[in-house]
Amino acid sequence: MANIKKVMKILAFVELNNDNTQVLHKNKGELGLTFWGIYQTAHPTLKIWNTINQYLKIEPDFKKLGQALVNNNEIMKDVEDFYKRTFWDRMWLDKVDSQHKANEMFVFGVNAGVGRAVRLAQIVSGAVADGLVGPKTIEAINKCDDKMFDARFDEEEIKYYEAIVRNNPSKGIFLNGWKNRALAV
Repeated sequence: MANIKKVMKILAFVELNNDNTQVLHKNKGELGLTFWGIYQTAHPTLKIWNTINQYLKIEPDFKKLGQALVNNNEIMKDVEDFYKRTFWDRMWLDKVDSQHKANEMFVFGVNAGVGRAVRLAQIVSGAVADGLVGPKTIEAINKCDDKMFDARFDEEEIKYYEAIVRNNPSKGIFLNGWKNRALAV
């Protein structure tokens, strides 16, 4: 069975390029901080923000603080718990036999949403594409050949990102990064 601990390393690469100096930052146009890809304004009640605020009193440099935070086992456990609860568990990825298929779905789901990731996996595996995961979806995913699933999932991810850019050309600056993200898993 698939395991979230294995995919967290992949997520660190696609989200942060394994650069701990980028793990904590403030994006232009956003009110709060971002830590490990988690937006404070979207998830203000997570206890990680209390820890980060305490650390900020000691070390105000985001780059240095990010490096310190990734060495804090408690906050990193909270980060993993957040991703598990918010994405992994909602897609039933513990029930997927293939780590690679679960990785594909998880990483795409973090970027594009749980329903969209499930729907894409359903399309690729031949299940009813309703975006709702259940026993039939898991069965179809598990029966699907790993190599075929990988190739078709990447292909469908890229089509999704290209459609975003067609509908909103200003998003074109993100297209190469999105394609690289799709192909990285």
